[in-house]
This record gives sequence, C-alpha cells and structure tokens, in this order.
Amino acid sequence: MRKKILGLDLGVTSIGWALIEEENNSSTILGLGSRIIPLSVDDNNEFSTGNAISKNAKRTQKRTQRKGYDRYQLRRKNFVAFLQQHQMMPSESLMKLPPLSFWELRANAVHSKIELQELGRVLYHLNQKRDYKSSRNEENSTEKKDTEFVAEVKSRYEELKITGKTLGQYFYEMLQQAHINNEPYRIKQQVYPRQAYIDEFNAILSEQKKHYPFFRDCLETEF
Repeated sequence: MRKKILGLDLGVTSIGWALIEEENNSSTILGLGSRIIPLSVDDNNEFSTGNAISKNAKRTQKRTQRKGYDRYQLRRKNFVAFLQQHQMMPSESLMKLPPLSFWELRANAVHSKIELQELGRVLYHLNQKRDYKSSRNEENSTEKKDTEFVAEVKSRYEELKITGKTLGQYFYEMLQQAHINNEPYRIKQQVYPRQAYIDEFNAILSEQKKHYPFFRDCLETEF
C-alpha cells in the first residue's frame, strides 16, 4: 500500500517540512525544506502569545507617525517665523516665567491688551500644547478603559464651558487657590480636548485684534 506523509517542524521563527512516500516497507523523500520567519523581538513576543502581526499595518502606523511629526515641525517653523517677523518672539525671561505669572498672563490675554512679546509667549505655549484629539471613531471603541478616558475628558470640557472661562483663566484660578493654600496643583493631569484650546485661542485673538490690527488677516493660518 502506498501512502504519503507530510511532516512539519513548527518553531517560533521557522517552519520545517518534509513529504515522504511509503510503499512496501520502503520510504522515499519526495521533498523537504524550511522557511525562516524574520521576526523582531517585539514581533516574536506577539507571535508567541498568539497575536496577529501585520507588517503592512505597522509600516502604515510608523509612516503616519512620521508624517505627523513632519507636519508638527513645519507648523512650528512657520509659526516661529511669524513671531520673528512681527517682533513677537518671547525673550528668555518670558520663556522662563514662573507658572503663576505665566497663567496670569494667559488669563489676562482674553480680556485686555498685553505686549507683543507677552502675546508671543502665550501663543507659543498654545501652539505647543494642543492636547487630546482622538484619531479614531470613539463611538466604535470597544476598549472600556479608553472609553472611560474619553468620557472623562469630555465631561471635564463640559464643566469648563459651564463656568464660561477659558482654560487659561481656569488654570490661573486653580493655581491661585493652590498657592494660597500652599498645596500642589498639577496642570498636566488635567487633560482637555483640542477644542478647549481652540476656544481659548479664538477668545485671545478676538481681544488682541482690537489692539493689533495686523492679526486680522494672517494669524489664523499661521497658528
């Protein structure tokens, strides 16, 4: 009786195979070979735990990250050029303002004129700190932890809108209270959606246009 047997040797980073034919107590090797799977350390760990690996998906993710970083660098370059062109580039002392003084400046920018370099300092920080923006459809998220985080961010933003304050005004008020009570207050732990920063930028721009007319035509596209 003739029969064929396929033998497989499955390893973490390789697969070996051999096809054998048996007939009348004799064996013949019809073919054999191996395939090496080029895995990185991270890929190896994922493969070992049974996670699906898509190299194209990873390449796309890394390419998207590079594009985002390139856009950030170009935006920052154009913005700094705008500040320099209009004598708004903040001095070293303004860049090193104590937190309470800086947030007071940012809060004041919403309702009164501030100097050009002071305004440059405020806008530089807003350009740098753009905060949370989801890159996917949050409603379709199945990760409970992520959904809770997004809900918390949105809730915090809704509470801010009820107060009628901008982020700058709110954080200045919180820092003042913490300073009076000699208590720490960490702004970095207070995550807000991107729209909260856009709201504050628009409020600052609306006020400062009254004092610096050249903002009316160009700043929106530079920020």
